[in-house]
Amino acid sequence: MEKQICFICDDGSHFLVRTMLGELKEAGYDVIVYTSDVNVKTLANSDFEVFIIYFDGFDIIDERLMHSFNRLLSEKSKNISIYLIGTDDDLKQAYKFIDIAFITHSFKRPVSMENVIRELRLTLPTYVNEDNLVSHNKDKPENNGRKNILIVDDDDVYLRSLEGWFSDEYNVYTAVSGTNALALLKMVSFDLILLDYEMPMLSGLDVFRILRSEPETASIPLVFLTAKDDKDICLEILEEKPDGYLLKTTAPILLKYNIRNFFEGKKLWWKPSEE
Repeated sequence: MEKQICFICDDGSHFLVRTMLGELKEAGYDVIVYTSDVNVKTLANSDFEVFIIYFDGFDIIDERLMHSFNRLLSEKSKNISIYLIGTDDDLKQAYKFIDIAFITHSFKRPVSMENVIRELRLTLPTYVNEDNLVSHNKDKPENNGRKNILIVDDDDVYLRSLEGWFSDEYNVYTAVSGTNALALLKMVSFDLILLDYEMPMLSGLDVFRILRSEPETASIPLVFLTAKDDKDICLEILEEKPDGYLLKTTAPILLKYNIRNFFEGKKLWWKPSEE
């Protein structure tokens, strides 16, 4: 049975909204549109598990709707995924009313629907293609005996490079944001997380603290992989007691050597700048 997406916006007839809806439907999603004056109880009592909220100025979508929406969703027992689309100001306001635990990903306007659809495919693994890493790996018997690694980085080019370097030895999953990673962790068990330090919305340290605060994820080994090599940044990271710290400037062969050493219980090689 096809899962439905609830798309909440101020004006469903707006050209940009109609364009987004068209691309979602072409990608195979069943999208139901509600305008911002919908009764929030109608949404909370529905079977929707995935919501896209499109902001065209936060004042247009009533703050009371967002507050009530969050409260009622908190009372539901099933997992809910919310995608936000808006300007920086829209998103900052939304974070005040919607529990970040429900927010799977946030997109800045103008948004690329290709990126939105790619993120949706992680939440809705029913729709399978080459980008759907969740379905692709879940179907492997015992994951072929390989370790599962999650790599989190907002630089898509570097992310794909890492995936290529490690995929010959490990089952590699990728996430382009902290919220994306948190959603993926609900579906897959990982043996190691490689986490970028500097990311928008949720920084690497924010993600690390969330993971360590939750019993389900607190024990997952986590290594920071970052371009930041000065002493202050290094100390800030190490004070949080991660399982390791590696630099993005490390050669691919040495990165692979470090990860292999990590799984063998050996120390990682890293050296912060002396400046």
